[in-house]
Amino acid sequence: MVCGLARRSHCRSPRREGDMDNQRRLMNAGDSQSSGDVISSNLTIESHEPPKGNKKKPCVSKIIAIIIFLVILIITLATVLAVEKHKSSMEHVSCLDGWIGYLGKYFYFSENTTTWAASQNFCAAHAANLAVFNTTEELNFLKRYSDHSQYWIGLRRKPGQTWQWIDGTIYSGWLKIIGIGECAYLHQIGISSASTHLVRKWICSRPDTCIPRS
Repeated sequence: MVCGLARRSHCRSPRREGDMDNQRRLMNAGDSQSSGDVISSNLTIESHEPPKGNKKKPCVSKIIAIIIFLVILIITLATVLAVEKHKSSMEHVSCLDGWIGYLGKYFYFSENTTTWAASQNFCAAHAANLAVFNTTEELNFLKRYSDHSQYWIGLRRKPGQTWQWIDGTIYSGWLKIIGIGECAYLHQIGISSASTHLVRKWICSRPDTCIPRS
């Protein structure tokens, strides 16, 4: 022994110190391996966990796709409705040959001439009357299509009585009627009157209740 008996408690044999060094190395190696396993396992768990940011992208894409689909659907429906409405309006206008629609009414301008009474009979045969109108817009419309001709309209009076429309409505006098005749006719200047036995063209009017042709 290198050390004496008095110092025995403070001395260590070289072999024992070597054994302790080996144990320390093994422990350090074990700790290093354990730490490596923990880090490796953490990396494995993290590698399998999907990134949180990617979860939002599919949802946003679906929402955008739905919005685009709805917009296309609305545009398509609006287009179809517009086309159907246009077709319906075209058929509505053409369901009365030779009649012109304006402000909720249909008007017919004759090419022939006849008496006031015969004109009214023609209109009645087509579910109409001699033209009845009460606004300046309608008056200007009728003048525009009158082509400088004279047309019987649905105004008449009995001797000594006031003017009445053919539907029984009292004429308000909003436009002066020239002449002393019993039946009124329209011309470019305004409204005049003449005797019932005279012949002129005529204008029929009827409500816009036409049924489109099948």
